Amino acid sequence: MKVYNSPLQEAAERWPQTQLWNDSCGMADLDLALSSGACGATSNPVIVGNVLRREMHLWKDRLEDLIHREMAGATEDELCWAIMKEAGRKGADRLLPLFEETGGVKGWQAMQVDPDYFRSAEKTVAHARELSSLSKNILIKMPVSTAGIQALEDCVFEGISVNGTVCFGIPQAIAVAEAVERGFRRREALGLPVEGILGSCTIMTGRLDDYMKRLAQERETPITQEYLDMAGEAVFKKAYRIYRERGYRAKLLVANNNSHFLWSRFLGGDLLMTVNPLWCRRMEGARLPLRETIDEQVDPLIVGELLDKFPEFRSVYQEDGLSVSEFNHYGAFIHTMNEFLTGCDGFLGYLRSFLLA
Repeated sequence: MKVYNSPLQEAAERWPQTQLWNDSCGMADLDLALSSGACGATSNPVIVGNVLRREMHLWKDRLEDLIHREMAGATEDELCWAIMKEAGRKGADRLLPLFEETGGVKGWQAMQVDPDYFRSAEKTVAHARELSSLSKNILIKMPVSTAGIQALEDCVFEGISVNGTVCFGIPQAIAVAEAVERGFRRREALGLPVEGILGSCTIMTGRLDDYMKRLAQERETPITQEYLDMAGEAVFKKAYRIYRERGYRAKLLVANNNSHFLWSRFLGGDLLMTVNPLWCRRMEGARLPLRETIDEQVDPLIVGELLDKFPEFRSVYQEDGLSVSEFNHYGAFIHTMNEFLTGCDGFLGYLRSFLLA
């Protein structure tokens, strides 16, 4: 019987179609994830800021060069994105051999556009164009905002691989898939190739669970607490069924794994998933019985309770629960975008300590 260092490694070997991605572009994090079966990585300004803090020994000399020589007259924001690009390129370089070996099926490095642009399709597309030019295995993440839907379509039309993120349910996931299809059809109408362009949609399962928990606490909602840990799973699996039934070419990505259940409950699916490096380390040496779980549905009683108790769950579980014009106003979207924007401010503040040293 084969012995595995981690359940992640075992699952990656048994279900290679369920792609594990490292939720970091740090070199130490990426090396550990690759040894555990990961085949992709992701980043955003918050992640890169955390990477700098943990791996400053790898960045100190480079920061000195950027701040005091190469970009001596640059603003904090300009320096932030110069560092973002370098961090993304490092991850892309590390993953490029896998990307080429698999013909672009695996080996993607995701980079997120500036969250400040979430209300502008034009600015989002322009930034996506800039970031995607760094390497052929760069996947561009952008929030599934009202403007983000048009940006996703336009990026796919331009041949840019995309991921719609800050997404919490069926209406957003379908809007992403349809935007990707429109982008593909526009290319096909002009005789342009669509092979090698990855369209994808992240459903933030863990953040949806957390949102339900906040609502339950604020309202003192009488509900079995364990049910609140299954909201994200129920939504994701319904979206996965819809994607398969309609033949969407976009892939779904499950994110924000607060526990192993938000990973092990999706095994066997033709999908992507990101795992936090800290949780990846915790899984090393762990023993966990694994089985294919993607088609195991959440108990209808639990789904019914969530639908009855939370209008916000109905909004993301039902296909017509939110219109595209309402995406920016959904509570979990607002909370997450606030975190992203505040995290970017924190990254700029961290850089300021080097500028003013």
